[in-house]
Amino acid sequence: MNSTKYPLFLLILLTLFGPGGCADRADAPAGDGLLVSVRPLALVAREVAGPEITVRALAGNTDPHHYAPGVADRAALERALLVVWLGPQMEGALARQLAQLPEERQLQLLAQGGYEFGGAAPADLHVWLRPRNAAVIAAQVAQRLAVLQPAHADSFKRRARDFSRRMANLQKVLDRALWGYRDVPIVVTHDAYGHFFGPAGVETLALSDADAGGHGARALLELRQQLDASGSSEGCLFGEVPPNARDRQTAASLGLHYAALDPLGVMLPADASYEDLVLSLLEQARACLAQVPDTPQPDDAPTD
Repeated sequence: MNSTKYPLFLLILLTLFGPGGCADRADAPAGDGLLVSVRPLALVAREVAGPEITVRALAGNTDPHHYAPGVADRAALERALLVVWLGPQMEGALARQLAQLPEERQLQLLAQGGYEFGGAAPADLHVWLRPRNAAVIAAQVAQRLAVLQPAHADSFKRRARDFSRRMANLQKVLDRALWGYRDVPIVVTHDAYGHFFGPAGVETLALSDADAGGHGARALLELRQQLDASGSSEGCLFGEVPPNARDRQTAASLGLHYAALDPLGVMLPADASYEDLVLSLLEQARACLAQVPDTPQPDDAPTD
């Protein structure tokens, strides 16, 4: 009996305290990659992380305003190298769970600042819909990853710089494509698209703020009065995917064309990029805006 007992005991000790044991893991940072609250942010983070770190979105198809992690996601949060999220202003339910996570293991993007808000309401925190803001997010992720994994710091920062250059070009493409619709009435079901339309000088009218519903009779009446005052007879109402009868009826009652947008990229394929997200939104928007007759396409569209 004793001849087999002690080797087994030594094996247990090696398992617990050897190179792969708990003692080393307690001193090392968690290593299960990046967990990111919503898919658009995950698309940006993946551009920076590269092959060194896995990236996974938590919320999936769930509205980030109301997403709360289940048991499996809570366990994943405990194991993650870093949790990237917008902050409690946008993700209140997730904030309660992340209050238990050390600050060095999470990155609150909105708390970092540095975002452009021109053309967007101060309460519109959907900052990822503006490519130049996506570049800011990438830089913040790169900076934090460089601290957590210094051996790859140069790679993280180089990828963030490359992404920033691409975002500058993508912003020009987006603004030029939307410039001609500055005088078209655009209504959105909630105030979430200022960062997408605003840089091109395109204003949106919201049925509600970024968190609440707002399809009531009073809201529709006020909106109809605003549309009448604009002097434009046709425009677009943008809801969110999937298309639904309520938004169609609202658009019809306002005399507007209707389309559903996908700001979270839930309809994109698994291998989609951030550029794919922005260009698909542009395609969805223009499919509706193209139905508005005699939309001017001015020669003074921005070129820089």
